[in-house]
Amino acid sequence: MSNQFSKLLITTIIPTYRRPKLLKRAIKSVLNQTYPYFQVCIYDNASGDETAEVVAEFAKKDPRVKYYCHKENIGAVKNFNFGLARVNTPFFSFLSDDDILLPNFYETALKGFEKHPKAMFSATQTLIVNPEGKIVGYNNFFSQNPGLYSPPEGLFMILKHNLITWTGILFRREVIEKIGLLDEETNENSDADFEFKIAIHFPFSVSSEIGAIHQINPEGLFSLIKIEKFWLEYLKIIKNLTRDEKISPSIRINVEKILIQELKKNLFYLSLRYFLRKDYEESYKGLEILHNHYHSRGGVFLFKNIIKLCEYFPLFHKIFFNLNRFRKFLHRKNLEPLERKYKHLLTLLSY
Repeated sequence: MSNQFSKLLITTIIPTYRRPKLLKRAIKSVLNQTYPYFQVCIYDNASGDETAEVVAEFAKKDPRVKYYCHKENIGAVKNFNFGLARVNTPFFSFLSDDDILLPNFYETALKGFEKHPKAMFSATQTLIVNPEGKIVGYNNFFSQNPGLYSPPEGLFMILKHNLITWTGILFRREVIEKIGLLDEETNENSDADFEFKIAIHFPFSVSSEIGAIHQINPEGLFSLIKIEKFWLEYLKIIKNLTRDEKISPSIRINVEKILIQELKKNLFYLSLRYFLRKDYEESYKGLEILHNHYHSRGGVFLFKNIIKLCEYFPLFHKIFFNLNRFRKFLHRKNLEPLERKYKHLLTLLSY
């Protein structure tokens, strides 16, 4: 690596709340980096448990570890923003307390900036795992197509080939000045909104190397979010991009079309999740939004009748539930070669 990058500092922001064992694993993953010029800043959302003691043990041995504890729980996104507003280094990254960085993350991401100086963020590949350490996701497109992505095509690639998980992204500090902090109104989708707003204005770099492991909730994507809440948050993302006058009208129109299609797909997916959990009332809400606001009739009509059938005859729900389990089984089988390939990396999840 050139001398230009030899002394630059990185801040890794770790917001945390009542997960001291996982936090310990996350901090270790940062301290094990091959690139040493960084600080790791932990922002405790008033956990009230042994979190402070866990961090103190690290800080006693390594001055790069910083700790701040809020007097009360301010919420997840506000806590991310609290850390983001205090970044004082040229680069920063976000690390959830249940995720880890691989030892080469900083070094790989900095090489991306060195190769592509105009990039506003440098992304490495991220393995997505469940709490058992089994791989459940991996972005094949970006892993097979590394390089520089320029705006607005970079945003279209993200929208078409799935979000780049921000656990494996190193950002330039300038994005805070140019894009601002996370939009708290987008809440669960604030990471997507942040990446979209960067990618529509600035180039970004992608490496084919794996730099991080992201652990999802046991129930999967969007597991805890209510459908109407998700809908309103996603509408705010669309508003943020389509009302930006720095973007040409034709691009805004194209982005809006793509995002609405993505929103409709996610609303249907969420309705299906609640259906499988027998929360028919919440499932109906998603279908009503699709019908009333997006004129989705055929699929919605069929889905509603399936729900009614299952309400009257619970055996049918069991059939659909088992079909979904079989679908998950096939998906897991498809990921087994990837799991074997990266078995050595998954051992880093043990703590």
